[in-house]
Amino acid sequence: MTMAEPTGLDAAEVQRRLDELLWYHTIDVAPGATTKGWFDLRHALPSMPFPDVKGKRCLDIGTWDGFYAHELAKRGAAEVVAVDIPDLSETDYPPEVREDPTFDHSYSGTQPRNAGFHLIKEILGSPVQWHGCNIYDLDPEELGTFDVVILGSLLVHLRDPVRALDRVRRMVGPGGVMLSVDYIHPFTNLMARRRPLFELRGMSADMQWWLASDRGLQHLLHVGGFEVIDMSPRFLLRPGDEYPHKKKPGRSEHLNRPLNWLFARDLTPGGHLHRAYLTRPRF
Repeated sequence: MTMAEPTGLDAAEVQRRLDELLWYHTIDVAPGATTKGWFDLRHALPSMPFPDVKGKRCLDIGTWDGFYAHELAKRGAAEVVAVDIPDLSETDYPPEVREDPTFDHSYSGTQPRNAGFHLIKEILGSPVQWHGCNIYDLDPEELGTFDVVILGSLLVHLRDPVRALDRVRRMVGPGGVMLSVDYIHPFTNLMARRRPLFELRGMSADMQWWLASDRGLQHLLHVGGFEVIDMSPRFLLRPGDEYPHKKKPGRSEHLNRPLNWLFARDLTPGGHLHRAYLTRPRF
């Protein structure tokens, strides 16, 4: 699998097409053409313990715009399958949000959830495959198993992360690995830097459930059936060009800045503390 350069389109035309959509991820699609996303992970890729994916069968779970899926293809994966929920109504909304008759669970007035993924796929002529699936429904009987699985910034948004990890573990084939990249809550981490600790949130439409310390995430992965074999330094998921609070960070962003500096040596306003863990199934 190779990522071809866009054919018949110059950078300005590619950028024009990208700018027609809303983006979650900041992705360099072609030289001089980049999506204007909410969040930017490009700077963190070199520090992640990314496995060698050349010739491997790979799975990207919770792909959204396809940041990791297209990165896997760029790095020479033999096959990339990207999965995500086709409709936001399948999200783990808290009960009070689900029962709110004024809340649009599907965000029906916005573009299709996979629109960005398919536009990049079209522009690059990429063979990356998109498959509509909830993480809780992953089944090796349907998709097969994979040499490399990536789970990016998803555990914090799941009501039942252990159940989800149990499903993910079944998708990892013999000798395979799983790279989990997720949010570390700075205040929880400060309170328990050597203990697995979580703050239960689960109260609003931002879909944040379990706010973990670093040790908490490692313990969660262990309970879910994985052994951590390598990890990145802590880093920030930085706000992209379209991040709502980039120009005027809110109170929480300002409160987090000293802790983000303590744990990641990064004072980017609005950044979210993250770490990447390379794992393999324990059984």
